[in-house]
Amino acid sequence: MATALEHSDDIDYPYRVDSIVSMPPLAVQTEFPTESLETRYLSVIIPTRNEAGNIDALLQRLAPVIVDLEAEVLFVDDSDDSTPRVIADASTWFHSPVRLIHRNPGNRSGGLGGAVLEGIRQARGTYVVVMDGDLQHPPETIIDLLNQATTRSLDLVVASRYCENGDATAFNRVRATVSHASTVAAKLLFPGRLRYVNDPMSGYFLARRSAIQTESLRPNGFKILLEIIGRTPDLRIGSVPFVFGERFAEASKASLSEGIRLMRVLCALRFGPSISKFWRFGLVGVSGLVVNLLLLAFFTETVGLFYLVSLVLATQGSTLWNFLLTETWVFKGRKQGSSKLSRATLFFLMNNLALLARGPMVFVMASLLGLNYLLANVASMAVILVLRFTIADSLIWKSSPRTSRASAPVISVISSDEEIAA
Repeated sequence: MATALEHSDDIDYPYRVDSIVSMPPLAVQTEFPTESLETRYLSVIIPTRNEAGNIDALLQRLAPVIVDLEAEVLFVDDSDDSTPRVIADASTWFHSPVRLIHRNPGNRSGGLGGAVLEGIRQARGTYVVVMDGDLQHPPETIIDLLNQATTRSLDLVVASRYCENGDATAFNRVRATVSHASTVAAKLLFPGRLRYVNDPMSGYFLARRSAIQTESLRPNGFKILLEIIGRTPDLRIGSVPFVFGERFAEASKASLSEGIRLMRVLCALRFGPSISKFWRFGLVGVSGLVVNLLLLAFFTETVGLFYLVSLVLATQGSTLWNFLLTETWVFKGRKQGSSKLSRATLFFLMNNLALLARGPMVFVMASLLGLNYLLANVASMAVILVLRFTIADSLIWKSSPRTSRASAPVISVISSDEEIAA
C-alpha cells in the first residue's frame, strides 16, 4: 500500500514513519510494510511539541513494556524543531511500528487536546493509551492500565496521581496548587460524573477506542480526559495509581493561558447552551459584589457594626440588586413556570443560605488567617458563584416544561479498589 508523504527535502524519513504532513516542497510515495497498516491491539498516542530531547529516552523505556503486545506508537506532533527527524531516526530501531502525524502551524486547532483527538481518530488499536512525551508519565504504568481495562471490562482507565500509592510531588508549588484547584473545580462542577474519578485533570489514560465518540468532542487546549468524560455517555471508568515523574528534557508547556482556557472548557462542559447566561450571571455577581463591598464598608466603618453583622445587612442589599438584574437581563425572555414573587423569595433564600456557608469562610480567612475582611468576602463569593448559578438556572428561573432543556447523559463510573474518592 502506498501513502503520500509531504516533507522537506533535507530529511530522509524511514519507511516506518507515515502520515507525515510537514512543510513543502516535496511529496513522495513511500511503501509501508503490511503489518504497520493492520489493526493493532494497542495504540500508544503521544502528542509532542518540541520534544526532540525526549524521544529516544521515552522509546527506550516504552520498548520493553509493549514488546509482547501487538502495538503501535503514534506521535501527533506540533513541533517547530527537529522532533520529526528524531522520531524518524528512532523508528529505524524500535521494534513496533512508529507513525507520525505532523500538524502544520496553521492546522493545530485544539492545542494538545486537538492533537490527542487526531491521534484517536487515526489510531488502529482496539485500545488507545494517551501519554506525554517527557517521561513524566512512566510507560510502565501502561500494563496496569491495560489489565484494569481487560479484567474489569472498563471503557476508560485513568492513571491517577491522587489515589492511594499515586504521587505528584514532582510538581513545583505553583503547579501543584493549580492542579489541585483545577481538580476541585472540576469535581464541584461535575459531582456526579466525577464521583469516583479523583484525577480528572490527568493527561495519562487508556480507553477502548470504540467507546469514544470522537465526533462529539470539542478539545480546547489541555485536559482532553475531562472532555471525553463530559461528552461521552455511559462510560465505565476505573483508575490506577502512578507516580508523576520528573521531566526528562525540554520545557513544560503549562501556562497561565492554558489555565484560563481550562476554566472556559469546564464552564462550557458544565453549562452547555447556558454558558452565555453563566457569564452574564457572573457579571451581575461582580456588580453585586461592588454593592456588597460598599455596604459592608459603610456598615462596618461608618455605622460601627461588627463585620459579620455588616455582612448580613450588605448581603440583603446586594441580593436585591442581583435579583433585579438577573430577572431583567440574565434570564430575560425565558418562559417561566413561577411568579416573580416566588422567584424573588427563592433567590433571597438561596443567597441567605449561601451566607450561612460564607460566614464561616469569611471568619476563618479574616479572624484566623489574618486576611482583610473585604478580601475574605470576595473570596467567599467567588467560591459559591457556580453553585448559585446552577440553582438559579435549574430551579429559580427554570424553564417551563415546553422549553426545558434535555438533561445531561448519566455516566456510569466504576472506582477501582485502590482509588480514594477526593
